[in-house]
Amino acid sequence: MRYRFIYLILSVFNLFGCSEINAQFNNNYWVFGDSVGIDWSNTANPLFFNSQLKGRGTAVSLADSSGVLVYSGTGQKPNVIDRTRTFNRYHLEIPNSDSINGEGWYHEMLLIPHPGNDSLIYLFSIGVNTWHGLFFTLINYKANNDSGIVIQKNIQLQNAPAFDGLTAVRHGNGRDWWLMFKDFDPTFPYTLNNNFFVYLLDSSGVHFFQQQSTGSLNNDNLGQLSVNVDGSLFAIVTLGGLIELYNFDRCSGIISSSNNVEPFRSMNPYPYYFSAAFSPDDSKLYVVSAAYLNQPGQYDTLFQFDLAALDIFASKQVIAVLPSYESGAGNLKLAPDNKIYLTSTDEIASLPYPDTLFTTINSYLSVINQPDSLGLACDFQPFSFYLGGARTYYGLPNNPDYELGAWVGSPCDTLTVGLTENNQKEDVFFQAWYNHEWNMIHVNASKLKGKSGVLRLFDVEGRVVVERKVEVIAGGYFTGEIAMNGIAAGVYIVSLTTEKDKVQGKIMKF
Repeated sequence: MRYRFIYLILSVFNLFGCSEINAQFNNNYWVFGDSVGIDWSNTANPLFFNSQLKGRGTAVSLADSSGVLVYSGTGQKPNVIDRTRTFNRYHLEIPNSDSINGEGWYHEMLLIPHPGNDSLIYLFSIGVNTWHGLFFTLINYKANNDSGIVIQKNIQLQNAPAFDGLTAVRHGNGRDWWLMFKDFDPTFPYTLNNNFFVYLLDSSGVHFFQQQSTGSLNNDNLGQLSVNVDGSLFAIVTLGGLIELYNFDRCSGIISSSNNVEPFRSMNPYPYYFSAAFSPDDSKLYVVSAAYLNQPGQYDTLFQFDLAALDIFASKQVIAVLPSYESGAGNLKLAPDNKIYLTSTDEIASLPYPDTLFTTINSYLSVINQPDSLGLACDFQPFSFYLGGARTYYGLPNNPDYELGAWVGSPCDTLTVGLTENNQKEDVFFQAWYNHEWNMIHVNASKLKGKSGVLRLFDVEGRVVVERKVEVIAGGYFTGEIAMNGIAAGVYIVSLTTEKDKVQGKIMKF
């Protein structure tokens, strides 16, 4: 049951009101499964509410201190994927939000607030089988007295078939966002790849940032990309057995330093790794192995890996085996109470569940109460968190960490991406910004006191990338460009030095 083989035009801002983000979005509201809603505002006593979702897979929700604002998921009719539905804070479907691309997978959607406008939200989705590529729908959730309107729908950003693992990490500047997913080759004979796509969402819209080919080759369509607490590390797990760790730089958007824990397997037996979650202190990785197609004799298993071990693979421990093939283990997710929750589907029943079917499996989540602890000390308690009368399937919210702040002290601590950065020295004005379309940096300065100088571009390690002599014109003005052809994406420092002045600013090439 569970297996199935731009840029934003600036006139939108003028039309709907451009403002700096002031909303404080949080991680406190989960919406998933069959009408499940959890309010984690008081982690010692979570409350429940009824949502309008009824779906086995991906669900996403965005909330602030007033409650859930927008949520979305893909529903299901018997044996047929229904459609993606998106709801407002009143649990009413947002007009024109039907027919948003969604295929009923498990990590295929994200809700991300617009970094430059506190009324706009992006709903991103990836296409694995039918709608290949990455898409966005733009929603003004405050319009019509918070009922919401759809501004743009199903805008395709690229057309590569995707691995079911769309994820996002807040940029190190604390404002923008990085989106990541991996591609998948659906044509036989299948070609192995290690291609990741990275997109940047900033105040001017969403931009393709880079494609990176890194880590082990594989060709799975199902699994997960799971990010750790501070956004510096993510894991990929796949049905074919790949478990791999990657470093991620929140400033530069660069993926690096892969660490293969288990290799991709080209033939049976496959472990069918379905989901993963890091412990709060990043010392443990939990992975679910899902039994294939409800076969008796195969049982869903929860594993723990000790990430502090010299040999991470050798540290693998079985934490739990679910009691029967009736229980189909699904997603893992770290909650605001610092416990990890595991959802399961009652697979002996038809999907969707009959209205009268309420069982221990579909009415509860399982809980890892002490996820930082080694081995069985993590205190896994199966089917111990009651859902208040709602029911669950394979999916938990595919929400990023909305509360992850700026990376203080990092190279991007004061970075402004896609905007002008002012770095004043007394009354000198200086600005430098990267023009993505022209692939160059524009540099302007005024009230300079020197007559000639040197324009330099440094990388984050202080190495000079570009250097040339420049002249200051009458009145202390300077205007120039730095061509970025052949220079890699990343964070750079632009410096202008004259006989009497030295000014500089950080930029990012994306």
